[in-house]
Amino acid sequence: MKEIIKNVYEYVDNKFYFKLLYLFITLTYVTILKYIPGTNIVKNIVFAWGMLLLLLLIIEDYKRRKIYKFDIPLGIFMILTLIFNLFVYRDMDNIKVWMVNLIVFTIIFTVDVFRNKKELIKEMNTISCFYVVFMLLASGASLIMYLFNMKLTIKNVVFELNGVNGGVFENKNALSIAAALAIVLCIYLNYVTQSHRLKLFWLANIVLQVAVMMVGSHGRSADLIVIAVVYTFVFVYNKNKYLRTVLVLIPILACIGVWQVNKENIRLYTSGRSNLWESAAVVVEQHPLAGVGYNDMIGEVKAARPISDLPGLDVGRLHNIYVETATVNGIISLLLFISFLGIILAFIVEQLDKLQRKEKIQMTTLTSLIVGIIAVNLFESNLINSANFISMIFWIYLGYLVSILDNKNVE
Repeated sequence: MKEIIKNVYEYVDNKFYFKLLYLFITLTYVTILKYIPGTNIVKNIVFAWGMLLLLLLIIEDYKRRKIYKFDIPLGIFMILTLIFNLFVYRDMDNIKVWMVNLIVFTIIFTVDVFRNKKELIKEMNTISCFYVVFMLLASGASLIMYLFNMKLTIKNVVFELNGVNGGVFENKNALSIAAALAIVLCIYLNYVTQSHRLKLFWLANIVLQVAVMMVGSHGRSADLIVIAVVYTFVFVYNKNKYLRTVLVLIPILACIGVWQVNKENIRLYTSGRSNLWESAAVVVEQHPLAGVGYNDMIGEVKAARPISDLPGLDVGRLHNIYVETATVNGIISLLLFISFLGIILAFIVEQLDKLQRKEKIQMTTLTSLIVGIIAVNLFESNLINSANFISMIFWIYLGYLVSILDNKNVE
């Protein structure tokens, strides 16, 4: 009996299985799989599992956690937003969102430099294989739907690769981003694979995902993920501090400079998202310290200005995680979150500079995945406050990157 209890405990306390299942569940949120009976039950089971892992973390696992500089702004962010939720917003739904963040930041974003490095790489490669095979099937099915003009209707929802619809995905934007992420992971797997047959398989998958991205060109923000691969390699392989400074300043200045362009041109380029951001800016001006909370954000943005052209607000929220964070939790929370991203990226680059040859290529490719998702969130609201496949991939791989790069346990 003791042996059975021990086996159950080891399984429940295994964060790898939890991450894999959570990633799959979040993929069902945006695909035709969400209509499979029992999906919501599994979703609730995963959340309960996450709460149990939090309890185990508090009781025992925290002893194995090395503390880093980047933990400080993230920890303050969580404490500050908890205070806002309890004493400013006072809404139970906001507390639930905070709990999701807590699970993501402590269980999905797992940093464990004391485990065997090879085991960590094996787990990460398994998750990578799972995702790219899933996308092989999903993109393949979507492309077939496009080529043969097929459509499926489930509960009055039409699935087809036409217009804004994204095949087996709910929309082209999600399909394109998912395909772009699969491309980067296929590039990574191609470098770690020894078998020539598997290399051909990953390359064929890349071709398929590129084809899907071209067909699903409605999701333009996905292009940033591919661009990030080139950007990250240039940044990492050129150690000149002046060039790196320029590379950091370019996207910052580009974001500032774009607002000097004609507003109508900006609105067209961003598919109307700029209207969302302008209305959100009014809300931030009115509530700069604490924001308005997750649950009230949409209503506050709608009431901010006498304008009805707020595309995607009800479904995709503000389509910019940085604007959304300032609107939901205030400017201080935004600065804390940006500080976390800056400190952890600086740490990763510092570790990458120590690597050589093949390992450096592999880890730089995964870093480009992180950079790409950060860039995509200039047009999406996926990194925090929700469980979705983009945030799952970001936090899973960010945790593995730190754990592997700062890990000396190779035996």
